[in-house]
Amino acid sequence: MSVKVPNLSKPAQRLYSVDVLRGIASLSVCYRHLTLSFPEGSFVRASGSWGGIGVQVFFVISGFIIPYSLFKASYGLRSYGTFVAKRMIRLDPPYLAAICLIIPLGYLCAMAPGFRGPAYHVSVSQVLLHFAYLNSFFKDNWVNPVFWTLGIEFQYYLLVGLLFPLIASRRRWLRYTVFAGFGGLAVIFSPASARPFVFHWIFLFMLGMTAFHWHCGVVGKWEFMGLMFLLSAAAWASLGWADATVGLATACAILFINSTNAITQFFGRISYSLYLIHNPTGVKTINLGMRIASSWRSQLLLLLVGLGVSLVAASALYRWVEKPAQKWSSAITYNPHRHVA
Repeated sequence: MSVKVPNLSKPAQRLYSVDVLRGIASLSVCYRHLTLSFPEGSFVRASGSWGGIGVQVFFVISGFIIPYSLFKASYGLRSYGTFVAKRMIRLDPPYLAAICLIIPLGYLCAMAPGFRGPAYHVSVSQVLLHFAYLNSFFKDNWVNPVFWTLGIEFQYYLLVGLLFPLIASRRRWLRYTVFAGFGGLAVIFSPASARPFVFHWIFLFMLGMTAFHWHCGVVGKWEFMGLMFLLSAAAWASLGWADATVGLATACAILFINSTNAITQFFGRISYSLYLIHNPTGVKTINLGMRIASSWRSQLLLLLVGLGVSLVAASALYRWVEKPAQKWSSAITYNPHRHVA
C-alpha cells in the first residue's frame, strides 16, 4: 500500500507570520530571563512573568513549519537521513558556537571579584550529551538552561520525519490514527516529570500540524475548526489554559496574519541566535550590573543594557555562524518523489 501525499493546493508564498512569531517568541523568552536577575517583588522582575510562553509559541511554529517545508520539498521516507542532516547542519553550528562561548565565559565570570554563587564546573560527559540533546534524560544540567527545548524540538524532528507521509495524507483515517496515537501518548507523558519528552507537549505541535493541513488544503473549513477546538481543549486539560490559549492563538496567527516590516524581519532573522545567546551575554551583564544598580531607575536602565548586549551578540552569531549554516543546509536537496511505500 502506498501513502499519497497531496499536491500543494495554494500558491507558494512567504509566510511572514512565522518570522514575526519567531521574533516575538525569542524576544519574550529573552526578556523573561533578563528580568529574573532582578529582586523578587520589583516591578522590573514582575514585568517578565509571562515571557516564558514564547517556548509554547516555538512548539506550535515547529508543528506547522516542518511539515510545510517537507510538503513543498516533495519529501519521502527515503530522504529521512537527508532531512535529519539538513536540520543538524542548519541548527547545530550556532548551537555549538554558543556552547563554546558559554563554558569559558562561565569560568571567567566565576573568577570575577565579588562573584556570588557556587563555583562553575562542567564535566566532559555533560558537554558530550549536548551533541545528541540528551542532557534532560541523564539529569545532567544543560550548560544553558534554555537548551532543554532544543531537545524537545530534536525529538519532534525525528518523529515528524518518520511519520510525515501519514500526517500529510489525504486519507482522513490515516491522519486521525496518527493523531489518536499522539493523544494517547500525551496522556501517558502528561505528568510534570515527563517534560523532557516531546509527547508531553505534543498537542501544541498538533495545533501547528492542523494549521499546516488547512494552509495546504488537506482539510476543509469545518474539519479544521473542529480539530482546533478539540486540540485546544486537550492542550488545556494536559498543559493548562495558558498554554492552550497561546497555542491556539499562535496557530491562527500563522494562518491569518501575514504582514511584516523591517523591525519584525530583524527579530525574525536573529530569533534562534537570540534564543541561544541571551543567557551568557545579557543575563551575565545584568548580574554584573546589579552590584551597583539599587534604584528602580538604574535597574530599568540595566535591563535595557542587558537587552542591547543580547541583541548585539545575537546579531553577530547570526551573521558569522547561523547565516552560513542556513546556506549550507539549503544547498542539500531531497530526491523528488511523492509516493512513499
